[in-house]
Amino acid sequence: MAAAIFSTASRRLLSSAAATAEKTELPVPMSQLRRLARAGLLADVDATLAPLLPSHAVSAISALSAVGLPDRASALLRTVASPSAEHLNAVIFPLLRRRRLAALVPSILAEHASVPRDAATDSILAKSICLTSGADSALHLLREPPSGAAPSLHLFTALIDSFYKQRLPHRAEELWRAMVEDHGIAPDTAAYNARITYKCANGTVDEVKELIRVMREEAGLQPDVTSYNALMRALARHKRVDEALKVYRGVEAGEVPGVAPDCATYSCVVGALCGAGRWSEAEDLFYEGVKRRKLADLGTVRMLVRGLKGAGKGRAARRVVVGLRKKFPDQFDGPWRVLEEAAGLLPGKEDEVEVEEDGADELPAAA
Repeated sequence: MAAAIFSTASRRLLSSAAATAEKTELPVPMSQLRRLARAGLLADVDATLAPLLPSHAVSAISALSAVGLPDRASALLRTVASPSAEHLNAVIFPLLRRRRLAALVPSILAEHASVPRDAATDSILAKSICLTSGADSALHLLREPPSGAAPSLHLFTALIDSFYKQRLPHRAEELWRAMVEDHGIAPDTAAYNARITYKCANGTVDEVKELIRVMREEAGLQPDVTSYNALMRALARHKRVDEALKVYRGVEAGEVPGVAPDCATYSCVVGALCGAGRWSEAEDLFYEGVKRRKLADLGTVRMLVRGLKGAGKGRAARRVVVGLRKKFPDQFDGPWRVLEEAAGLLPGKEDEVEVEEDGADELPAAA
């Protein structure tokens, strides 16, 4: 039950080439590789991946980086006969999940100077520099992208998003204008989502709604689940919980073509209900997510468990934790163990609570 490696918005900042390794199915559970890596059983990690290398080289490289073994991923890349940008991106893309690992991206690129780069490589490098040194330190990539290509939409979006995250909206808007007016690059949904995500945390609900309207009506783009999650977060931040629920129900019912709730949706709406002290509704919505294999993040689940217990619903709090532990025993480890203490359970003790069987017998790959 590890936390998601990247947020939805962060994934969309990078090109499909960079995310190929993430989307390719590896016929080995990532939870198994994580457990082996945490236990220091590196020989077992290598033995597990060895049979997969001929047909799943990109995914195997990505998996090693994702479990915190970038040195092994880099060494594996050296064994590839004709490495491509896809192989290189598989090493560096998962490192963006942690600032400490993101700092390794420039040195890994230097180690593999002969491997081809593409626009996705430029975006990943930019994001790593933004995470470790700030967006200003990555602006030189617009003049000299490592791939040798012209600055791409994804590179601009990575920088714009980082300026927004640094709470420098004027710098982000300057870069937006340069992208559109000087380079003739039309923003896509991910670029608009960078704006929308900033406004959901720092602006008004009307500003978020206006950006979604502009994206749809003026830019001709379809808002995605990230756009609607931002709208729900803005509504929740302004204590308009019922309106956030209404947006969620519309997305859940398929009223927006091609948009369905994701893990971030349930983190947002369950968190909003918890913030309003509506514990029973929050519990119900949490289980709706689990049934759809969409689990709220650890912080939200912890808030729910503590809130249920504090509201005199200790049995319901224990049911949440015991249910997760029973249904996802292999993944219920690491940080998620704090839920046992929050619910008043002893580690490994299942307590006498009934757990409804809802068909969700497997944890979502990225909870």
